[in-house]
Amino acid sequence: MSFTKNVEPLGEPGVARQLTAGASSVNTALTNRVYRVSIRATGADIRFAIGSGSQTATTSSHFIANGERLDFAVPPGSNIAVIRAGSTSGTLEVTELT
Repeated sequence: MSFTKNVEPLGEPGVARQLTAGASSVNTALTNRVYRVSIRATGADIRFAIGSGSQTATTSSHFIANGERLDFAVPPGSNIAVIRAGSTSGTLEVTELT
C-alpha cells in the first residue's frame, strides 16, 4: 500500500518566510508557482490577507490566533499581507509548499 495513493499530500516544504506583523500592513510576494502554504502565528494574534497581486491586511482581514497553524491553497502569483490583531507585534511563519 502506498501512502501517497491514500492521502492528498500538501506538498514538499519550499521557501520558509518570517513576516513581521506590526502596526502597519506589510505585503510579501510568494514564490511563483506556489499553490499551497502553511502558516503559523507566533508571539501574537495576527490578521492576514492572501490573494493575487499586492494585498493589504486590515483589522477586518482573516484572523489567526497566536500558536495556531492553518493550511491554504493559494492562486498563482499570490501575495500575503500581515498586520497585528491587537497591540502586540508578532511573526507569521510561512512555509511555501511545492
